[in-house]
Amino acid sequence: MNNRDRKKSSTVRRIVKAIILSVVAVLGLLAAYLTAAVAGTLWTAPRLELPDTHPSNTIYVLSNGFHSDIALPVKDGRSPVGTLVRNADFPYGIEEARYLIIGWGSQTAYTSLLALSDLTLDIVVRSLAFDQTVMHVLPTRGAPHGTGVYRVELNDAQYERLVHFIAASFRTGPDGSAELIPGVTQGFGDVFYRANGRFSPFYGCNAWTGHALRQAGVPVGYWTPFAQSIEWNMSRL
Repeated sequence: MNNRDRKKSSTVRRIVKAIILSVVAVLGLLAAYLTAAVAGTLWTAPRLELPDTHPSNTIYVLSNGFHSDIALPVKDGRSPVGTLVRNADFPYGIEEARYLIIGWGSQTAYTSLLALSDLTLDIVVRSLAFDQTVMHVLPTRGAPHGTGVYRVELNDAQYERLVHFIAASFRTGPDGSAELIPGVTQGFGDVFYRANGRFSPFYGCNAWTGHALRQAGVPVGYWTPFAQSIEWNMSRL
């Protein structure tokens, strides 16, 4: 083997070694992420000691196996106090609604996906790269039901903490009102608002749902990055 061939062989070996090390590193990071996700799901926060009043507020936690939402009750045709949601923002109003289904998530994914089949690698990459976030609000005339829907009863103190957390997720303008994103909808009488925070692999829509529930004193996992994390905690409760 001449000198030129030896150099070529050495270069190929270095490239192969770099590829192998990169694959091992990626697999190691993925394994660490999944291990942390399992630990975060199973290690549940303690129930907060809040004023012991009779549960009088019914909320719902919804999961479609990929994304999770929280449904808050509409009382007397008005959105929960503090959520900054205005009746005039919605094409059909909310007077006849019984619940507002509210979720937080990536602006790119949330406003691009109508179904999971719409998901592309480009959307995934853009979403996970600390994308800007939005609040999605959908009025519904009936109480949520079906697979992936979990009913939770909260007392007044718990419910107030939950609504306060959700309200703080809305980005507000100079006048203190929520920043509606005009013309963006999934076509079901829903609207989008700009939200606070950035979407990332470490804090996504399901982590937000878990955070909201913990704020309300519901003992769910400390980190719930997947919809299955939410579902397991809800089934356990």
